Amino acid sequence: MIQESNVGIGIVGKEGLQASLAADFSITQFSHLRELILWHGRLSYKRTASLAQFVIHRGLIISVIQAVFSIVFYFVAIPIYNGYLMLGYATVYTSLPVFSLVFDTDCEKEAVLNFPPLYKTLQKGRLLTFKTFLIWTWKSMYQGSVILMFSVQFFNDSFVNIVTITFSALIMIELLNVYTEINRFDKKMFLVLFITALVYFVSIWIFRNYFDLGYIDFMFIVKISLIVAIAWLPLHLIKKIVEL
Repeated sequence: MIQESNVGIGIVGKEGLQASLAADFSITQFSHLRELILWHGRLSYKRTASLAQFVIHRGLIISVIQAVFSIVFYFVAIPIYNGYLMLGYATVYTSLPVFSLVFDTDCEKEAVLNFPPLYKTLQKGRLLTFKTFLIWTWKSMYQGSVILMFSVQFFNDSFVNIVTITFSALIMIELLNVYTEINRFDKKMFLVLFITALVYFVSIWIFRNYFDLGYIDFMFIVKISLIVAIAWLPLHLIKKIVEL
């Protein structure tokens, strides 16, 4: 039984603490096992699946942007973003929104405990499969290509500002992608997304050596909004329609 199980659960009893100390999870009453499996186990699987695939997408989309950039500009051997922007993208600008998905819940605790079949559906492992990996890969390729190609199309007279254009669209799209994956929006998630967007806009002023502030005007915002809408909105609508 120990060799075949996926996780060890120890129950604190009169016999001592040996079993609970050696287990992966320890509970004080056997009745707590129901909540541990049906509620916490279910959320753990759903959140892990969403988080793992989003992290893959986060790295792949910026790789696609770099690849398309090199192709469009005659295979130039320079990175589109410098080290500071790459570091900020992987930490300050996207880490909190992505990890905020661990606060997401798709239904009430009482509903899960009263309807165990909700847990049974996850045993088929459909949230983290090769199919879902391909879907997220295609999503990264589509959004990365749209960001770069439409940036070149809309801003064909300002190639020197390609960093400001593409990076701004990238951050906004990543924040909206997090919103798409959220089942139940709460105050903590809204606060994380708002703070991240605020930090990015403040950092544009701080790193004005990398961003041309004089180029940011009303038409710039309109064009960035169009790029974001083309890259994010179709996929968001498709996901919501499939979930109906």
